[in-house]
Amino acid sequence: MKITFDSNVWRIISSPDKFPNEASIESFKTIRKAIDEKIITPFLCETVFTLEAIKRKDRKEFFSDYKANINSSVEEGEGGEIKLSFSIGPDKTAHPGNNSYLETHLKDAIEIGFQIIKLPRVAGVVNPDIEEHFYKHADLSKYHDKVFEVGREIESKEAGMFHIKNLGEKYSTHWMSGIEEAPENDVGNIAKAIAEWADGDSVACHIAIGGDYFCTRDVAKKAGDKSIFSEANVEWLKNNYDFHIISPEELACKCQE
Repeated sequence: MKITFDSNVWRIISSPDKFPNEASIESFKTIRKAIDEKIITPFLCETVFTLEAIKRKDRKEFFSDYKANINSSVEEGEGGEIKLSFSIGPDKTAHPGNNSYLETHLKDAIEIGFQIIKLPRVAGVVNPDIEEHFYKHADLSKYHDKVFEVGREIESKEAGMFHIKNLGEKYSTHWMSGIEEAPENDVGNIAKAIAEWADGDSVACHIAIGGDYFCTRDVAKKAGDKSIFSEANVEWLKNNYDFHIISPEELACKCQE
């Protein structure tokens, strides 16, 4: 089974001994055993280490300061014409990288076979600390087509990245400029919107690799109407993309069937 693990479960699976007070620790140990026995192929979306790795209180400041790398060059052609070219890409120096807490759990995760699914956005936020752990797609072009198709559909449902764009566009014609101009009393709303962005991207990545289950503790009944994990959106994803959400306890039972 190809399972994508949400940010609220993967650390316990990777490092169960570091969570002695976890009420469902036996379920997590069962999942860990299934990974060790190759019953489960485990995945993480890179947003765990990019968007979610930025502390909630720092997210407004980070996106206010973040600028893409833009390079240009001018050269003369054979007939004397001037050729101008430019490239745009992520600023790999902007992200603070993994803190010691994330790094410890990532090391444990990689040792048992976790792979990180990359979601490339033009000039998007990257974390250089995870580049060597990216999943190698058999057909990268097919993956790109699917992940962006699903991402666009998620936005059309006013979920995922829609939240941060919508918030930023209240203050500027371009959402990233709007985040910079947003008042300080919107810091909490920005943090929440970026968390929704991360959730939407994680779901898109999972669907694009043909995952079997998305394991999370986010319960649809408790999610907001516009969350990608709302009851309506989970049902839509199931009907359109054969998306299945599963709790750690349910996954542990399935591993024992």
